[in-house]
Amino acid sequence: MLKVGQKFPYCKVKVYHNGEIKEINLDDLKGKWLVLVSHPAAFTSVCQDELVELSKIYEEFKNLGAEVMSVSTDSVYTLKAWKESTESMKNIQFPMISDSTHTLTSMLGTYEESVGLTRRGTVIINPEGTVMHLCINDFLIGRNTKEILRTLKACKFVFDNPGKFCPPNWEMELVTK
Repeated sequence: MLKVGQKFPYCKVKVYHNGEIKEINLDDLKGKWLVLVSHPAAFTSVCQDELVELSKIYEEFKNLGAEVMSVSTDSVYTLKAWKESTESMKNIQFPMISDSTHTLTSMLGTYEESVGLTRRGTVIINPEGTVMHLCINDFLIGRNTKEILRTLKACKFVFDNPGKFCPPNWEMELVTK
């Protein structure tokens, strides 16, 4: 299981992205921030709501030099059907990773073998490939997507300013004033 401070073991994954099913090598993202957001299952309301909310602020992640990817144990064909048949999902711009082999979600520590699903996990990896943030929620607890963005900003601030820290309730806007 992956831990904060460890190097992320980049690997190849199957994704549904921009109307295509393809294999991508996460190794190609070295040098960028990577935000992985795992969710239990397609065609479920909380998962759908989280991805829709993430897509609303996706450009903010991109402007910070980060790529966002969702991860589930659904097949890539299920992810394709979900995105193409659900009106609110049609605007999702980030790649949707299929981890039907449970390799990635097991490595992230989010896979729950007894039910065959991944818990809601958030992983933030810095451009050097080190895990800076790892959070795992129960299946039933949805995430605050703006908090994921705030956490990325905090990780970037610490990464860009060695020796500095982020106190409780830290917000980048408060530091830049």
